[in-house]
Amino acid sequence: MTHYHEPGDFDYAKTLAQAAPSQAKAFGAFDQKVFDPADEVLDVRTRELIAIGVAATTQCPYCLDVHVGNAKKAGASREEVARAVFVASGLRAGGAYTHGFLAFKAYEQGAELEHFHEPGDRAHLRDLRKASGGAVEAFAAYDAAVFDPEDEVLSVLTRELIAIAVAATTQCPYCLAGHVGKAKAAGATEEHIARAVMVAAALRAGGAYTHGLLAMKLYDEK
Repeated sequence: MTHYHEPGDFDYAKTLAQAAPSQAKAFGAFDQKVFDPADEVLDVRTRELIAIGVAATTQCPYCLDVHVGNAKKAGASREEVARAVFVASGLRAGGAYTHGFLAFKAYEQGAELEHFHEPGDRAHLRDLRKASGGAVEAFAAYDAAVFDPEDEVLSVLTRELIAIAVAATTQCPYCLAGHVGKAKAAGATEEHIARAVMVAAALRAGGAYTHGLLAMKLYDEK
């Protein structure tokens, strides 16, 4: 075998479905429901851009292949795809940055630490900023560029929904707290947030499912 990930790996879809028929069928039904074009809460283009953000986060080439193609068919521009990618990038950086609050809390409290994630952890931002050598300020500038309200390529609401999906993927409670609030301020409803979360769920399942294609390829070549 020369390569792990290749477009030709999709040829193993039938092999995988034959080896686990009921599971493959159930995944297909789940995925179709999440991306149902008749669901008017979020248009297909927006859901596909959310999917791209999650796929960039999970680094699944199969998911990127499928959902970039679907987004393009749904009318997404190159610039919109780029914005989705950078929201994912910003959230991955942000998840690490905000967990710096927890790192400083653990450093300070040591064996007395009772809780991992709490809203009050943000109190450790000042110490993190002081110790970061200017990196916190550089991150803040990057985050501001990613979510710049003057950038009209993607609406603030769409970018915040992508951020929620990525935060659900990285399981960062600090990111969820921040971006759910910002999405709500941008006009998001519970239905919008639920759709973003379920796109993330479908992509996490899909990343594992499509890597089953690679598993079938490896099985044949071992």
